[in-house]
Amino acid sequence: MEKGTSFLFSGITFDKKKFAADFSRFKEKKESDDLVESGKSEAEEGARPVKKRKRKATVADPVEGFNVFKTSKSSAQGIQQNDQEKSELSQAKKELNRQIERDALLRKKHKIHISGNNVPSPLENFSELSSRYGCESYLLHNLAELGFKEPTPIQRQAIPVLLSGRECFACAPTGSGKTLAFVCPMLMKLKHASKDGIRAVILCPTRELAAQTARESKKLAKGKKFYIKLLTKELLRSGDISKLPCDILISTPLRLRSAIRKKKLDLSRVEYLVLDESDKLFELGLVKQIDAVVKACSNPSIIRSLFSATLPDFVEELARTIMHDAVRVIIGRKNSASELIKQKLVFAGSEEGKLLALRQSFAESLNPPILLFVQSKERAKELYTELAFDDIRVDVIHADLSQSQRENAVDDFRAGKTWVLIATDVIARGMDFKGINCVINYDFPDSPAAYIHRIGRSGRAGRTGEAITIYTEDDVPFLRNIANVMAASGCEVPSWIMALPKLKWKKHRPQRDSISTKPKDQKE
Repeated sequence: MEKGTSFLFSGITFDKKKFAADFSRFKEKKESDDLVESGKSEAEEGARPVKKRKRKATVADPVEGFNVFKTSKSSAQGIQQNDQEKSELSQAKKELNRQIERDALLRKKHKIHISGNNVPSPLENFSELSSRYGCESYLLHNLAELGFKEPTPIQRQAIPVLLSGRECFACAPTGSGKTLAFVCPMLMKLKHASKDGIRAVILCPTRELAAQTARESKKLAKGKKFYIKLLTKELLRSGDISKLPCDILISTPLRLRSAIRKKKLDLSRVEYLVLDESDKLFELGLVKQIDAVVKACSNPSIIRSLFSATLPDFVEELARTIMHDAVRVIIGRKNSASELIKQKLVFAGSEEGKLLALRQSFAESLNPPILLFVQSKERAKELYTELAFDDIRVDVIHADLSQSQRENAVDDFRAGKTWVLIATDVIARGMDFKGINCVINYDFPDSPAAYIHRIGRSGRAGRTGEAITIYTEDDVPFLRNIANVMAASGCEVPSWIMALPKLKWKKHRPQRDSISTKPKDQKE
């Protein structure tokens, strides 16, 4: 470069003194440029190993997330992972849809109708109590010992609902296994006995039903030390009940409210409250007593449930006032009878004709055990006298009898010593008479709900049964309401009855003539 410069500018001299200031400026710039060049080369020499190390670090430790320099291998792994997640999500959705379809088919098969949010799947068999909910072996053993091979429709849906912690009001035909439907999940959730106080309460409309529920509960709890107590007069007299070990307390509303008022028990720890035969509880004018019990059960996490054979609108409205996010479970049609019961109507014309029709029916075929319903205790006594005269093994239960007398009458009936048992609606409500072949409505039922409960004494636990309703001219205007129940259960009903106007009636309890055939001067 210097040679070229001297050749081009040969013969030319540069007066440094004259242009000293300019010359010094050019000289400084050149020196600074030289320094920059040398610094740059040194920086490049020093940076080479650093850059090399950074590249190694980038390859060895890739940064998670978005990276424009991501290798093709890592991109492929990310795509593969996304595809796998999408596949798993798709499989989960397919399985969920399959489960929804299975649930729908099972409910349709067993005529289970539900309403509510996120209702759990129904049970396919009792073994699912263990696989889905961790049921202990003692309970499964007791179910098998008691002859429960397959869950009934109400048990299939109500048990999962209660085990999931949801409140429930359920309507199913009489004899369909409602007691097991609420006692089984109660025992599973309570798990073991405790001395911390009453943890579950079951309300029943009558003492007989309460005693029966206590017996069935103890059978299911066999092998596990649960304290299951029936609230009796003797127990109330014993003093402070709250000091006694009790896991499950079974009572009528009147007796339980009396104990609450006397401060003999504490219900603040109750986890489960069941209203059995809830429609009858409300019909009997026990709303205030039930309200007192509901208030006393002040545990904020309490689970309430209502079970009944009928579900009138007013009962459903009352239920919604005390329940939260409840699941509604109805088996078959609302307010319908079991399809296993053969129902028929018999016209007798008058009260005198009813006794003749009954005697003729017994003469043609007496197929005990038979449960015979009348509308009052006075008529029960009269009919008992008439049938006893006919040398029929008959007995009667009514409110004038003592508790022990009623229990003896029921025990003889269950043992087969008595062929025909005469009863009123209130006394027989909810009582489980196994193996009843026939129910006879000697007096026309006072409401469709009463009719359903009466005939539901037969056709229990999968057995077939028969129901005969005797009616007179005075009962004809109310036939259509009963005929609707019969038609809904698949029974044949004469067309002229279905053509009758449907009356809006709550109670049909006419003043009837005496059943007794004694001369008037011999009657008491």
